[in-house]
Amino acid sequence: MTLPNGLQVGIGVDLAVYPFDNHASQRDFWRTLVSRLDEVVEFITLEDGFAAAGGDGLDAILLANWLAPRSRKIGIIAGAPVNYLEPFHISTAIATLDYVSEGRAGLFAQQLRGDRALQAKQAIGALDGFPTTDGAALEQDAKDAIEVIRRLWDSWEEDAIIRDRESFRFLDGAKLHYINFESAAFKVLGPSITPRPPQGQPVVAAVQIEGDDASATADVVFIRPGIPERINLRTLPGNPKTQAVFVDLDVDAEPISVAGFAAQVARVAASGADGVRLILRDPSQLDHLVNELLPALRAASLLRKPGSGTLRERLGLPKAINRYTSAA
Repeated sequence: MTLPNGLQVGIGVDLAVYPFDNHASQRDFWRTLVSRLDEVVEFITLEDGFAAAGGDGLDAILLANWLAPRSRKIGIIAGAPVNYLEPFHISTAIATLDYVSEGRAGLFAQQLRGDRALQAKQAIGALDGFPTTDGAALEQDAKDAIEVIRRLWDSWEEDAIIRDRESFRFLDGAKLHYINFESAAFKVLGPSITPRPPQGQPVVAAVQIEGDDASATADVVFIRPGIPERINLRTLPGNPKTQAVFVDLDVDAEPISVAGFAAQVARVAASGADGVRLILRDPSQLDHLVNELLPALRAASLLRKPGSGTLRERLGLPKAINRYTSAA
């Protein structure tokens, strides 16, 4: 099967499965990995292994901020368990990533549930009812955290910074906004301590878990294969495209043939998805991915070349309008 434009392609890595003891090896590994993917895929997601049993790996947002100036084109979507970490801190860290990457940043909003929620609670320790392991409460916390993060990105208008040395005016206070968010679990007053990021709203991505979970508020949704009816809903006439839908496919340690993998990608293309996220679970498969799989998929016209511009632009997402500016 051939497509006029082809699918977009991203790479997913889980930091908890990349254990290294030698610091120099870590530095060299991550610099090599991002340099080899920089020109050939649209983005990489860095899944944070927060409180994972057996070791949680590097901090995804800190690693992303280290990788950003060492890359030129690739979008970097850093993971954070949004229903366990402070949304204020996530907001400022991703805004910083957007600055150092010059508009290539994204937040992978991880929603810990089940065993992962139990591991997180064990690692943190209970304090006044936090953290909870209740599924409904975790789902609501994830939605609330994403809403807070987005409001904080908007809390500075684009022209809030003045830097007028003669008048000694450096900020226009009227263009900073309290967000005044209050939910059943937490309150955030704002505004942010970091100016509005270059993209306005860095890309928010999430795995679709079930039903009306936090992925409904994300810009990019990752789904497992086998549910094409959910993809096709994104392409109904008159339904404005506000999300990009990517299907996750595993690059296994013992992969199937290139032809077999291409057949899987062709099925995804036929479903109406925007792209595929190839999950690289074993770093030894990087050569196979870059030297064999990706060239074969492009030769079959299943993938498009990575675009240019900000990550939002490359994913075809609408321009982020500042809610406070538009309300004025």
